[in-house]
Amino acid sequence: MGWYEIFLKILNMSITASIMILFVLLVRLVLKKAPKFYSYVLWLAVLFRLLCPISISAPVSLLGAFDVPAIESTASTSTIEYIPADIVHTEYPEVNLPIGGMSGVINESLPQGEEQLAADPLEAQTSIITYIWLLGVAGMVGYAIVSYFRLRKKLASALHIRKNIFLADHIPSSFVIGILRPRIYLSSGLTEKEQEYIILHEQHHMKRCDHIFKALAFVALSIHWFNPLVWASFILSSRDMEMSCDEAVIKKMGEEIRADYSTSLLNLSTGQRLSLGTPLAFGEGDTKGRIKNLARWKKPKIWITITAGMVCIVVILACMLNPKEELLNNPEEPGDLSSAEEPYILETFEKTASLEELERSFALGRSGFVLLITK
Repeated sequence: MGWYEIFLKILNMSITASIMILFVLLVRLVLKKAPKFYSYVLWLAVLFRLLCPISISAPVSLLGAFDVPAIESTASTSTIEYIPADIVHTEYPEVNLPIGGMSGVINESLPQGEEQLAADPLEAQTSIITYIWLLGVAGMVGYAIVSYFRLRKKLASALHIRKNIFLADHIPSSFVIGILRPRIYLSSGLTEKEQEYIILHEQHHMKRCDHIFKALAFVALSIHWFNPLVWASFILSSRDMEMSCDEAVIKKMGEEIRADYSTSLLNLSTGQRLSLGTPLAFGEGDTKGRIKNLARWKKPKIWITITAGMVCIVVILACMLNPKEELLNNPEEPGDLSSAEEPYILETFEKTASLEELERSFALGRSGFVLLITK
């Protein structure tokens, strides 16, 4: 296996995730009036596709509507290969993309036959693209590491208030940092009421393990940095995460705090985003959008909650499951040959059949084969 096959696997995963991102964007419009928690949950299916190349095969899958090339890995799992792993060294390379017409254009431009086997022209191109991809991944990871250690340096003099809550100077916003032992860092200068709101907000993040999910989302972004739809999903999922957290605080403390809570958001918004490698920040993101969302927020009716929950379950399952391989192929007609029978029948024809009988038997279908063989 060539090491550049790693990028081909990533590219296949990225194409599949792109389909999911577009679908999630569509479903988010349907759930516009539902609590933002449900829009946030939908992004889990995208995250799964960005990080996992294998999925369970099932009769019902969103990808089945696109006739995607599912390759069976085990009896119950499969992978999606729009671009085959052996495309570099196969005699007649071809791709099978889910966009009509694009596959034909690409396949016509690929070298074929002796030209492909003699010089392996695709190997050099694929290797160069893989190097560029690795440089991009290294750049993203390096940026996150540098940003993290710069932030840790600012937190060295933080004052411990209680439990896992600290007060720090020189930080743009309050946030959660850490994976196994997350801590809440509050920006100095906050009023007592603002601290109460922010602590509830960050504690809700920790309760839902948002600090872990956002770290995984950044890993996915680093791997798929070349895909603009992944950047869009990272930004939108972060907004949905923050808005759903805002709604949870309002629901817990009562609608009457919306004005004060929105004022806290506005006061703590610095107009500067924390680095992408930083887990969660209270003032990070679309402050204007979050304030508008709070202004529109109403306690959801039970039927809206139930409907939104059911929609999320169906959408997530449809996005995370692969279609069964046999469902993507035309079912065998009664007169068709199976792959196991074909070599035997051809050998029989070579020994016993004339050209005229061969043509007649093909026209008759399998019954003609049986008749000819028993002669």
